[in-house]
Amino acid sequence: MSTQIELRANISNILADLLEGYFHESETAAWGILQREPGSPFELFGFFPDKTTAEQELSDLQKIFPDLPDDFLCNEIEDAHWQNAYKEYIQPWSDRTLYWIPLWEREHVCPPAGAATVYLDAGMAFGTGSHETTRLCARRLLDFREARAQSPEQALILDAGCGSGVLALSAAALGYKCIYAFDNDPEAIAVCHENRRQNEHLLTDPAFAVADLPSGLLGRKADLLLANIQTDVLIPFSDVIILSIAKGGVLALSGILEKELEQVKTHYQSRFADLRPEDAVEIDSRTDGEWSDLQISLRETDPSLH
Repeated sequence: MSTQIELRANISNILADLLEGYFHESETAAWGILQREPGSPFELFGFFPDKTTAEQELSDLQKIFPDLPDDFLCNEIEDAHWQNAYKEYIQPWSDRTLYWIPLWEREHVCPPAGAATVYLDAGMAFGTGSHETTRLCARRLLDFREARAQSPEQALILDAGCGSGVLALSAAALGYKCIYAFDNDPEAIAVCHENRRQNEHLLTDPAFAVADLPSGLLGRKADLLLANIQTDVLIPFSDVIILSIAKGGVLALSGILEKELEQVKTHYQSRFADLRPEDAVEIDSRTDGEWSDLQISLRETDPSLH
């Protein structure tokens, strides 16, 4: 019977922050970080097809982060078990009325009556909402729903770089009818469709598509545009993002390291002033761990002032 190799070691809080930023930017699916409960040590873990690959991946990571410990535990996990090993790292999450529940916890977690519930199993590759950047976007979606409770049927929600589809499915759970989500990775979109099949209680089918930012946003004007991507994409594609917001709409950017926030904020302020001088912008940001978001809300200025 074939096996997988698991590497695991405790790491410091500082190293956990550095590694998390690196993993998010490099979009690796092999490595992850876990803190089992508040105050407990952070653990670095990785799953690999064989020992040679595991040793090489660890050596490569140690070259970038020389402070990594030397005493990694190395375990062989049978194929029948390793595919489920990541499940211990994924926990249910909720904020206000929104609940994200891993499929394997479906029988054990009972959300309150009237909750907006999404069941997910994305594996390690595309996330199940456990990352801070996804949670930041979800909170912006909830804020938008609370601020505009009267019109969920008319609003267009765009989820750019949708990964597992967690945000798009959350929008459906919150009552939105017009949802378009896209990712440039076909495997991510396959996961989106599978997650939709696991949520038969949702009344809306988000439209999922394989697309990059220019083609995914082409011809669309979002009332709320969620872009949980990363800074090195958000900045070069800022213009197409800015021009895809409807009058009076909201843009929520995530995937921004806290140290990058001022750079992204300054850039978007400048481009909004150039591309949409008729719109006044209100800017807000939040932080979760070492990650930040940037929300830009539009309102049309009084034409008589021009």
